[in-house]
Amino acid sequence: MKTTEFDLFEEAIDQLKRNTGFTVEINQLHRQDFDATGYIKAGTTKIPVAIEIKNLVNMAVLHGIYQLKQINQQGLLVARYVNPLMAERLKEMDIWFIDTAGNTYINALPVYVYITGNKPPQAQATKPTNRAFTPIGLKIVYALLCRPELVNAPYRNIAQTATAALGTVALVFKDLINLGYIVDMGTRGRRLKNGKKLLDRWLIAYPEQLRPRQEIGRYSAPDPYWWQAADLHNLQAYWGGEVAADRLTHYLKPQTATIYVMEKWQNKLKITYRLRKDPTGDIEILKAFWDVENEMNRTDITHPILVYADLIASGDPRNLEVAQIIYEQKLAEHFRED
Repeated sequence: MKTTEFDLFEEAIDQLKRNTGFTVEINQLHRQDFDATGYIKAGTTKIPVAIEIKNLVNMAVLHGIYQLKQINQQGLLVARYVNPLMAERLKEMDIWFIDTAGNTYINALPVYVYITGNKPPQAQATKPTNRAFTPIGLKIVYALLCRPELVNAPYRNIAQTATAALGTVALVFKDLINLGYIVDMGTRGRRLKNGKKLLDRWLIAYPEQLRPRQEIGRYSAPDPYWWQAADLHNLQAYWGGEVAADRLTHYLKPQTATIYVMEKWQNKLKITYRLRKDPTGDIEILKAFWDVENEMNRTDITHPILVYADLIASGDPRNLEVAQIIYEQKLAEHFRED
């Protein structure tokens, strides 16, 4: 355990003790599956836990935390801060957590604690939002993640690929350079750096900032298995989420069909497959946020990055498992730390 991790751990334990009288003690440190083993001490009760320490918690790391449950260990996530949305998601997955703000979830009846809504300690003054992680900026970052060679393309080409304004591309690049994700080498061009960290940050922002703006609605079809033979290629549409994951891995039985489509083609898509509006339907349709018409070598499946993002954003444990498979098979070699 690094010194910074130990300090974070100590802060979180202090808050837990102030709020509940409980404490956490470490038995043994580990280097592989998790950071440590120990137990929660609640009065005379000792509850064994596998401890994982994360400075930042987001949807992108949920599948990793979930693995604690797969090795028959009750996990305890110790974090700098768990926001209310993430707290609810962790609670739904029955992943226990504590943070340095005092937010807590422990469910070992008769011991039960759920505290959420506490704000991060030592809150700093709000900084201007980085343009790279605004809805428009996320489209540009997505284009760069999918096609890293675009970092050296003219801004006009990048703007077309990301369906963004030319001036916005320049501003986003400036932010990415300041944040250390692009290195400008002058006459030798530019290159992406810290790609995995940029991907992780995009995965945090995508379901909160960009995805909701792309939602067209929920639908249902007369035939629940319509998607198995459906051809989206000629409808300027793509499979995302679970259907795309199944076609990539053959390891998932889709329960929700996610479709990204050019907005002007959405009506033809609905008519072709007799899709009807249904707030509780198992089909979700979203607007494609990239240049579909000029995309080369396109198939009817979105880029693995977007499939990965959809699965993680769902928070469904079975989807998180498949997300890990997709990352290892399709993405890992492209995002090795540099």
